[in-house]
Amino acid sequence: MYAEGSDIDQDGFRQLLLQAYKLAMDHYPEGPQTCKQLSNILQAVIDCAFHRKSCVSVTFLSHWIEQHTPRLIVGIHRYVVHMLSTVYREAGQLASAGLELDTPVLERDILFPTSENKENDILPVSEVWLLSSSLPSFYTKPSLHHSPSSSSNGLSSQTFLAKMLGSICPSHWTLLYNSDQHGLGANRFMHHVFGYRGPTLTFLRGQDGVQFCLAADSEWQESHQYWGGEECTVIQILPLYHIVERGAKMMYLNNSIRGYPKGLRAGLDPRKPIIEVNDGFDVVTYRAIPYPLICVQVWGCGSQQSRETQLDIKKWEVKQAEKLRKVKLTADEWVDHPDRYLLELAGRPTYSSNQPQQ
Repeated sequence: MYAEGSDIDQDGFRQLLLQAYKLAMDHYPEGPQTCKQLSNILQAVIDCAFHRKSCVSVTFLSHWIEQHTPRLIVGIHRYVVHMLSTVYREAGQLASAGLELDTPVLERDILFPTSENKENDILPVSEVWLLSSSLPSFYTKPSLHHSPSSSSNGLSSQTFLAKMLGSICPSHWTLLYNSDQHGLGANRFMHHVFGYRGPTLTFLRGQDGVQFCLAADSEWQESHQYWGGEECTVIQILPLYHIVERGAKMMYLNNSIRGYPKGLRAGLDPRKPIIEVNDGFDVVTYRAIPYPLICVQVWGCGSQQSRETQLDIKKWEVKQAEKLRKVKLTADEWVDHPDRYLLELAGRPTYSSNQPQQ
């Protein structure tokens, strides 16, 4: 359909990508979506898949899709099967009548600053769609949007179609850390990310248009050893979109343990990690090539309960810190306490020696 014979050119592959994107966005809950960055995102995919060539074999491209975007054409396949098997039931009916959609959407915008100016760029919806075609469903489980007018007796064919296409864009990503708001640094990163017991996506953007995504399938932790399960993934988003590495024990974060490398790292080979962020969080290194780090964001991909649990832990930590600030002193301890001398210098030399001070 998109290829001529055993080969396919860039235009044919672009049409395939556009069709998959259009099908996903036409079933968006907030209505059909447009994206001004769509051409750049698609070009990053095409450049990587074709290796700057004008055409490749269909077999080669199929293997590339299976490796880097395994869920790219699932929506098209299900749509075609559904239309061929059930469309005759809707003959004579308006296609949009009673349409109930639960295709997930992002909870809020993802913002990155550009290197030329300090304005923020929204993470394109086309980029989110592309990530959801590469990441395991473990990271992109859609949340259901129930309509008050929904029938409890069954689903219309349009609703069934929407449910089949409902895993196109994730809706449950929760912003944990944004360096533009919280400050760029290892301590800020750890403060806002630690305690979230669920999978996360860490976006790193450097100068010269490079952008990466680190998918961690378990909560972040500080350790001198590499950690993570089989679903951990490193993806280069720009300028060439592809999955770099995937596997267990490829995440590393150390900020205080002496005698071990400090900073954030990701890669299957601990001696030569693919991604490195120095302890100052100002340089990201990809395959031994350093780039000044512009922005870091971490999004939680777990359930709402994971976020609530993290917030409860933060509240408990704040309360404990407040308690430690209030130290009760005995009369004997207060006599030699430095604060007593400071208050006497300020003109308040008389205190009861029988009453403990706080």
